[in-house]
Amino acid sequence: MGPRTFLLVRCLLVRWAGHIESRSGREALPLGPAEPWYEYEEQMSPVLILLLLSVPLTAAGNLIAGRYALDSFSPAQANALRYLLALLLLAPMLRRWPAPSRRELPILAATGILGICVYNLLFFRALKIIPASEAGLLEMTIPAASLFLAWLFLRERVSRRQIVGMVISWCGTIWLLRIIPAEAATAKPPGAWRGEALMLTAVAIFAVYSIVSKFAMARLPPPAVATWSCLFGCIPLLALTVPAFVTEPSVLSGASVASWLGVVYGGVVGFVYNIIAWYYCFRRVGVARTNIFLYLVPIFGALMAVPIFNERLTGWQIFGAAITTFGVVLATAQSRRAASPAAEAAVPAAAPAEAAGRAPDLRQG
Repeated sequence: MGPRTFLLVRCLLVRWAGHIESRSGREALPLGPAEPWYEYEEQMSPVLILLLLSVPLTAAGNLIAGRYALDSFSPAQANALRYLLALLLLAPMLRRWPAPSRRELPILAATGILGICVYNLLFFRALKIIPASEAGLLEMTIPAASLFLAWLFLRERVSRRQIVGMVISWCGTIWLLRIIPAEAATAKPPGAWRGEALMLTAVAIFAVYSIVSKFAMARLPPPAVATWSCLFGCIPLLALTVPAFVTEPSVLSGASVASWLGVVYGGVVGFVYNIIAWYYCFRRVGVARTNIFLYLVPIFGALMAVPIFNERLTGWQIFGAAITTFGVVLATAQSRRAASPAAEAAVPAAAPAEAAGRAPDLRQG
C-alpha cells in the first residue's frame, strides 16, 4: 500500500466515522448519559442488510488472510504488522470520542493485551496446526463462554434457557473435538490435540476480554475502545518483533505478495472496516439484529476455507457445528423486552456486554 493510497483510505474511514453520527442526526460523540452511544433507530433497507452481511463476511475473511500471512511471518510478526497498520488508520478518529480517564486506562490496557496480543497469538499459532475451517468452528463457543464468565464473576443473572444453551453449545464443542466416541478420538491426526488446545485457550482468553471490555464500553463507544486496545496490544507485539525486523530485514523484504495481502487485509478490512461497519449497523438497527448476523462469522470462515485451502468438512463437523450454533443462539439471543430501546437505556452496560461477543470484539483473527 503506497503513501497516497494509505492517506486516501484513512481519509475515507474518518469521513465515514463522521457520517455515522450525521445520519443519526446527532453531534459528535460523546452523547452523554441521557442518550447512550448504543441508542439506535429501527430502520432496515436492502443496502443496510448487505452491510450487515459484510460484517461477518469480512471478519471471516481473517481466517483466510491469517493463513496466508503465516506463510512468511510468525504469528507475532503477522499480528504486529496488521495491528500497527490498523492503528495508523484509526488513530486520527480518536479526537471524535472522549478521552479515557485514568481509571479506564488499565482496563483498556487489559483489553489490548488480551484481545489484540494474547488471543491473536494463540489463534494464529493454532492456525499453523489445525485446518482453518476447524479453527473457525471452534470459535463458535466464544459467546457462550463469555456468558458463563459473566455469570461466574459478575454475578449476572442467567435464565434457564441460557443455561440449557450453554450446555448444548459445550456438547457441540465436545463433538467437534471428537472426544467421543473412542474411535473418533483415535482417528485424529497427530498434533491435532495441541492445535485444538491452543484454540480453546484462545476462546477462554477472548471470553475474559469480553468481560473486561464491558467496563470499558460503559462510557466509551466500541470504535474508541478498539483503537485504544489496538494501541496497548501493539506495544507487546512490537516488543516481540521489532528486534527480529531490525536484525533480519529479509523477513520483510522476502515476504510473499500473498502474505503482505493477508496482513493488509487483516488490518484494513478485517479490523478497521469491520469495526466501523459493525458500529454503524449497531447504531442503525440495534444489538439484537446486528448480533444475529455475527453468528455467521465462523460459518462463513469454515465455508471459505474449504475451497481455498482444499479442506473438507465432514458430516461429523457439520453436525457438531449445528449443535454448537443452536446452543449459542439459545444462550445469547435477547428476549423481546431486552431488545427494546427502553430496556437498553435502563441498563447502560447491557448492550456493550452483548456486543463484546463479536465485532468490536477484537477477535479479528
